[in-house]
Amino acid sequence: IQSQPEPTRDTSRKRLSARTTQKYLSHVFSPRLMIRAPTAFRLRLHRPSAFLLGALSALVQPKSFARATVVGTKSTSTSTTTSTTDPDRSRISCTNLYSSLRRLIPLRRTKTRAMSTEAPPTSEYVPPKVWEYKPQDGKFGKLNKPTAGPQKEKELPKGKHAVQLHSLATPNGVKTTILLEELHDKYGLEYDAFLINIMEGDQFNSGFVKANPNSKIPALVHYTDPELKKEPRRVFESGSILMYLCEQFDKDHVFLPDYSHPDERAEVLSWVFWQMGSAPYLGGGFGHFYNYAPVKIEYAINRFTMETKRQLDVLERHLSGKEGTKFSGGPYILGNKFTIADIMIFPWYGGTVMGKLYNASEFLQVQKYPAVLKWANMLAERPAVKRGRMVNKVWGDESEMLKERHAASDFDKFSGEKEAETKESE
Repeated sequence: IQSQPEPTRDTSRKRLSARTTQKYLSHVFSPRLMIRAPTAFRLRLHRPSAFLLGALSALVQPKSFARATVVGTKSTSTSTTTSTTDPDRSRISCTNLYSSLRRLIPLRRTKTRAMSTEAPPTSEYVPPKVWEYKPQDGKFGKLNKPTAGPQKEKELPKGKHAVQLHSLATPNGVKTTILLEELHDKYGLEYDAFLINIMEGDQFNSGFVKANPNSKIPALVHYTDPELKKEPRRVFESGSILMYLCEQFDKDHVFLPDYSHPDERAEVLSWVFWQMGSAPYLGGGFGHFYNYAPVKIEYAINRFTMETKRQLDVLERHLSGKEGTKFSGGPYILGNKFTIADIMIFPWYGGTVMGKLYNASEFLQVQKYPAVLKWANMLAERPAVKRGRMVNKVWGDESEMLKERHAASDFDKFSGEKEAETKESE
């Protein structure tokens, strides 16, 4: 009714019977408002229209129906008169009734909102005024506390190379080892990779907290002084580590375009920080509530599943070319160039669609993202990616586990094992 403009008066206006008016009003007014009406109003709508307007005036403000015209009375001169003693012939001006009801509808809606707030939805858990720490259930619940700082005294080990990585083969850890292996293949960079087992609380050792005050893997320690007279440089947060490694060791700007290519650099960094901002919804949101939480909460799983699928669709549109931008269409995030944007995104989203994370491929219907699947499978075949996924890994197939890495030759045993397996099969 509110969306209809108020029509002008004419002699061809439609008429609304009193009985139809009664039926219509029963839908417009809420029961609480109708209770205010006199009993006679609810029971005697079959009486002439003049009585109906009088009852409505008692229900609402006196002027609400001042413009309504009763057809059949002496005051109506432009319409055909009808008998006011015949209830079936009683009529009200439809146009004027609409105009009057439009004044009532805001009142009804305000009342409905007020009524709806009287009974808010209930929840089994009511947050206290002040939260207090209690050890949580679940895989990591007992390790986490609401305070920072070291929980145990233990220094970090030191290797023979200038670059020292302290990590675990989670998606964030794999980002770093993939780039380090790519830098090794390109420039011959060597590094040490020490295991930080977060399931055992190694991230809370004093030495690691000194390298990363946030107690999250990975953490990088770079000994820039060969004589070891200066404190080593610490770098934490995976995105920061990858940018640092590129600035320090990627002399040809292969993995991160330099400032002489501003469009490419901006695109790569945009996707790097897209991953940093988006992955917590995939890992800490979907992964936790779907896979790790001690109880299954439907709202939480639905909320983060929706966001995870939306993010996968962002990648699908970009890699498939549906996005229609300069660098969309693949095969890599930056068109034809493999960069740290691919390295950052692959462990999280490539691992998800390949079934490496949370065992949720069927649940997420990953077949709906063919461009993402093609991209992930292509990256998984890169030699540096294969090696990077093995470093600091302590679960799964032992032929894919390298707990610590201190030289490129550490991978030789895996190639020897594969050759032996091949001969046995022959």
